[in-house]
Amino acid sequence: MRFDEMLTHAMRQLQKVQESMYLTYSLENKCQFEDACEEAFLLEDATEKLMAMVRGLPACAGHPKAKERVNAIIAANVPVAAEYTPEGWFKLCMPALLPRKERGSADYILGFLYPAIERFAANNPRRDFNKSVIIFRHIYDHERPEKLFRDHDNIEINAVVDVLTHYLLRSDSPMRLAHFYDSACGEADCTEVYIVERHDYQRFLTALENGEIGAREVKPDP
Repeated sequence: MRFDEMLTHAMRQLQKVQESMYLTYSLENKCQFEDACEEAFLLEDATEKLMAMVRGLPACAGHPKAKERVNAIIAANVPVAAEYTPEGWFKLCMPALLPRKERGSADYILGFLYPAIERFAANNPRRDFNKSVIIFRHIYDHERPEKLFRDHDNIEINAVVDVLTHYLLRSDSPMRLAHFYDSACGEADCTEVYIVERHDYQRFLTALENGEIGAREVKPDP
């Protein structure tokens, strides 16, 4: 797509964001809080789509350092952190909830996840997880009403699995990779992802029940 075409699409998407933001603000002012929360999800979706378009603008303009500079901006503003834990597990922390399947944009997730995992892979030796479990923990701001929590089967996880498979897993086939989902309350919306070998899965569950999971801060790779 040409730069002018991409810019036109982005401007139209910006208008959708502005309209949704105004509607969310209006509903909140009228004390229609449930409707405001639902509209906020639409605002989130529209904003994510806008960000995906904007991130592609420098490349469309033909800038030779577009990827490097965009990735640096993403790293500074979306602090994704990854590490191997002392237990030998892989842990990923993203400062956002994953989008809904029918509304969200996987491009937005890939935009900040790929650069973060590339940095992690460059700074850490690869550990091939063979038969393992991938755990998704959806952490919701403690002020968010529980009825607004998302169903586990309605959350877009495929983009995350694809990226982690490329760098960390031998295969994401059902015989080699099991899935586990958990939701909890926290200080702010975020997503934690763990990869644990199946033989160590019970130890992870015990740590989860004891409140030991997510207790230690993970810092982004430089």
